[in-house]
This record gives sequence, C-alpha cells and structure tokens, in this order.
Amino acid sequence: MKNITIFKRLIFIVTLFLTTNVLADYPNIPKDLDKNFCDKKGGKFGHVITIIDITSDLDDAQVEFIKDQVFSEEFFMDPYPFTKFSYFLINNKKPQEQEFLFSKCRPKTGNKRFRKNEKATWKENEKVLEKYSSKFFSDAKTLSNEIFKEKISSDHSFIYETIAYIFQNPKSDFKSKHRRRDLIIVSDMMQNSDRLSFYKACNAKSDKAKCPKFSSFMNNLSDKDYMTATAPKGNNINLKMIYLNNRYETNKEIDRSLKELWVEYFKSRNFKKIEVVSQLDIN
Repeated sequence: MKNITIFKRLIFIVTLFLTTNVLADYPNIPKDLDKNFCDKKGGKFGHVITIIDITSDLDDAQVEFIKDQVFSEEFFMDPYPFTKFSYFLINNKKPQEQEFLFSKCRPKTGNKRFRKNEKATWKENEKVLEKYSSKFFSDAKTLSNEIFKEKISSDHSFIYETIAYIFQNPKSDFKSKHRRRDLIIVSDMMQNSDRLSFYKACNAKSDKAKCPKFSSFMNNLSDKDYMTATAPKGNNINLKMIYLNNRYETNKEIDRSLKELWVEYFKSRNFKKIEVVSQLDIN
C-alpha cells in the first residue's frame, strides 16, 4: 500500500513538472502575440493546414459536413494552444496564384475544462484570454461562411499540385520545427490537370470505371519525373483525407478504388498517420 502511494506521488510530480515546462514555453497574452495571435518570438507549437476543394458543386449537406469536420470547436480544441490553423483553397486558379485565406494561432481559452494548459498564468488576465479566444473563433466562423458563397467553374482540380505547393512554399511554415504537423485535404480527390488526370487513369467515363492500384498507376504514368521531382515528404506529418462523395462525376467502384490509390500514395511518401473520413453516403 505504501509503495502504491509513493508511486502515485511520483506520477503527480512528473505530470506537474511536464505541464509546468509546457506552460513556461507558451507566449504571454497579450504581450507576446502578433496580429494573428501567434508567438512574436517564433515559438512553433503546431500547424494544421487544411486544403478545401471547391471545384465541384457542393450541396448544403456537404457544406455542413465540411464545417463540422474542420471548423468546429472540437476541431480547434484538439491540438494544444497556439497551434496555427491555415486554410488553402483548390479552385479555378493555380495554387501558386493564391495565398492562404487564413493563418492564425489559437490562443488559450482561459477555460481549464478542456485541459490544464488552457488556463491563465499568474501573469495573465482570464478576461483577456477569453477576449482573444473569442476573436479567433469569430474569425474562423466568418471564414467558414465566406468560403462557400462563391460558386466557381473549373476544368481542373489541382489537388496534387496544391499539396506539392504547400510543401515547397516557405511561406507555408510547415517545417519540422513545429511540435506537431497535420495536413487535412477536403475533396472528392478526383485529381485533374493536364499533366496528371485521374479521370483518365480511372477511366471515369467508362461503364467499367475503376482506379488502378498505386503500383500499376506509377508504372503507367507518362510523366514519372514530374511526380518524383515534386513529391512531398510526409515524415512525421499526420494526414487526414476527408472524402466527399460526388456521384454525378464518379461511381461506387471509383469511390473505393480512388481512396485506396491516394492512401497508397501517401504511404509511399512516409506520412506518419493516415486517416480517411468519408461523407455519409445516402445514395
């Protein structure tokens, strides 16, 4: 019994030590924050980049599904405070012709019901924390409403090119200095560009439409050098693919094989954790 008590005390001391060290690293609110609520001193607490594909018409159910997945309170509260959240669109422009729509760090909430490191330190005012946190959530909500207002028409879906651009662009701030990195792709995943078309690879217009296995796809690729030269390095990055069903463009067999093709590709790029979330299919 005595040994158990000593063990519990040791666990408490270690937990307190680790929590204190983490809290000590955090910037002070508001003194240490820039206009995007990030650490002026350059602290890298995590970065979640979300790519949203709007090249296909999205119905109301899909819009609500996307908002629930990547704009909810649960989504923002999952990583630790001061994680940066960035959003990038796939639309009718090339990725290099656009910038991040939103790139801000989530401040502490001041509410310890989520976790201990959300509460104010002795140097901070809880009301100020709540003010900054409310502003972050308000800005994110505004963005979630603005994104889906625009209806676009596009002959291309630069999915692969956008992923590659995120990794190549220094402004993405997606290097390994961050404690945690997450890449989220919200799309029907039907890549379509002049150099890389899954409509062709999957014979999307055929009655026997089906995407090939990744190995077969790479063997038959006409421009291997292009994908080799631009391939992202997924080391220590979590990847989440939020798959949207667009049955007017694809079929059930393509849905299944297309997801498998992308998962195999991401595995080949050494992403740390690969998760697929599919929209509920009621067709």
